[in-house]
Amino acid sequence: MYRPKLIAFALAFSLCFGCVAFAQRRGGQTQQTPVEIHVYVKYANEHSAGPQLMVEVITNGGVPLAQGFTDSTGQAVITMLGAGTFRVRVSGIEIESKVSDPVEINDQDRMAVVSVQVEPKPRDQQNAQSSGAGMASASQLNIPGSARKPFEKGMDAMKHKDFPKAADLSQKAIDAYPQFDAAYDNLGVALIQMGQTDKAGAAFQKAVEVNDKNADANRNYSRYLINIKQYAQAEEPLKRALMVAPQDPSSLTLLAIAEFQTKDYDGALQSALKVHQVSHEGYAMAHYIAARVYELKQQGLAATAEYQTYLKESPNGPQAEQARAALARLTANRPPESASQ
Repeated sequence: MYRPKLIAFALAFSLCFGCVAFAQRRGGQTQQTPVEIHVYVKYANEHSAGPQLMVEVITNGGVPLAQGFTDSTGQAVITMLGAGTFRVRVSGIEIESKVSDPVEINDQDRMAVVSVQVEPKPRDQQNAQSSGAGMASASQLNIPGSARKPFEKGMDAMKHKDFPKAADLSQKAIDAYPQFDAAYDNLGVALIQMGQTDKAGAAFQKAVEVNDKNADANRNYSRYLINIKQYAQAEEPLKRALMVAPQDPSSLTLLAIAEFQTKDYDGALQSALKVHQVSHEGYAMAHYIAARVYELKQQGLAATAEYQTYLKESPNGPQAEQARAALARLTANRPPESASQ
């Protein structure tokens, strides 16, 4: 029995919040030019959805490439490198997660504008998620101005890709208020951009130690652990993130990756199937993970269905070639009686 390989996919989960490579080969050469992605998040009445909403640039297969947060006007600006096709995913405590239609960046483009219309969550869901993040709310109330001001300036520096300044200001916020989990999280993001991976991991770890209910920090810490192949250690922060937001498809997909890599195939399948049960546009990779597990379990028809669904949702996704090869293999190896399974 062959051993499925998802290592490349796992390592593809970027921690970067700023300028990342996103290139597509054309004519045998890779074109890379800086492109500013201006994302505007609004409600149906055209009112701004407000600040601190997570904005992720993802591939068609749901792999995160970059991440940021909206400002007070509901806008986020993320700089990409190169041409290609991507989507934008927006999430937050008070809104339903939303994934944009595909956006095509051509070689000559220098800017793209993406408008994402979101819907508010039902009030009971907002309250439940807010209560799960109660520790975060309490810590926010205690933040002194001496910490909040450098933190906000650091957010602005992050927006303008001045990562050394963002790191310095985040550290000043931490010095003024050592329990500032969001400042540790932002420090980790800036350090990742500066290539200081180990220090970034320590910052993410400190963020979750200060507040283990900070879902964003838990996800960032888990991505860091997955990127350094510490898959077993990545599971715990993901489970904590899911305690705050049980149906978050990003956390569920990351957990499925970590479980698969530790050979917890039943757990990986369960996590992947949970992604299927919620709105998961942009998370086609969950179908791929489920397919690999089904194939390991020698459940050929179920594996075939999942591979086909993955290709339907993400025909040009990062694992499309492997999915097509798997389908060919399953078809060639299927015994005649399998048709009646």
